[in-house]
Amino acid sequence: MSAKTDFEAEFEREETEMLVLMKRGCGGAAVYQDMLKPSVDFLASVDVKTGACSKAAGRIEWIIKNDRDRKGWGYDFKQFGIYHVKVRKCIPKKLEPCQMEILNNRYMLVEILEEGAKNTWLEEQQEYYEMPVTIENELGIFALDREFSWFEGEVDKNGISVLVYMETDEEDGDTAETAMRTAAAFFTDFEKQDKKYRSFAAGQLTGLANDWLEEDDSEDKPDEITKDVFTERIEISEITFCSDGGLTLYYSDDDMFWGHSIEVTVDVSGEPESANIVG
Repeated sequence: MSAKTDFEAEFEREETEMLVLMKRGCGGAAVYQDMLKPSVDFLASVDVKTGACSKAAGRIEWIIKNDRDRKGWGYDFKQFGIYHVKVRKCIPKKLEPCQMEILNNRYMLVEILEEGAKNTWLEEQQEYYEMPVTIENELGIFALDREFSWFEGEVDKNGISVLVYMETDEEDGDTAETAMRTAAAFFTDFEKQDKKYRSFAAGQLTGLANDWLEEDDSEDKPDEITKDVFTERIEISEITFCSDGGLTLYYSDDDMFWGHSIEVTVDVSGEPESANIVG
């Protein structure tokens, strides 16, 4: 059987028409056997036949050849655009507790019938999602990025500018109360928290930093990187405050890992879980 046959077998044979409000454009694709499977998520939809409106998040998928010379992802959807599409709904499967409901609200794209389609209800949803939303408090001003369901802003602390992301309380929501409480507590005790996580990263990664040092052929390189030196050399650059109360911190590596970032994940109780180099 071919990848195309296998892919189409995941969906019902009946074709249906929908109007969909896109969450974002297509930014990539998953590998599907010897092909690629791009996808886009939508925020709301209207069944053309029945007129039924739904705010259930959904996904539209299709497959294309895995051609390194290709340009784009086969179809060009725009964020918050309204599209009239012909699709086939996925055959529902039993989901594991960790799996999202959107997996049973997937559609195979057959054809884009109209871009910029008109529908009063979807246009109201479109207006809502395009409306700027900000949070302003003693930490700064944070603007909602609906594409990623987080608020983004900068916090200046002790001469350091930290890029901050705060996940919304729910997917596609417009509040971040849990993340904001975590952020407020973190920055109230910034020096202690920052030192704690830098020390943890040093404990986890100093040995690896010395391994990389052996590959460094520069004349002015140090003989050794100690944990204390590692702790002092890295500097916080970004933090993501999660909707469950956890957080992920990113530190600049001062070229110990040749420009990679250092990622420290922290659980909901504030205890560090892991430290890795990324990027």
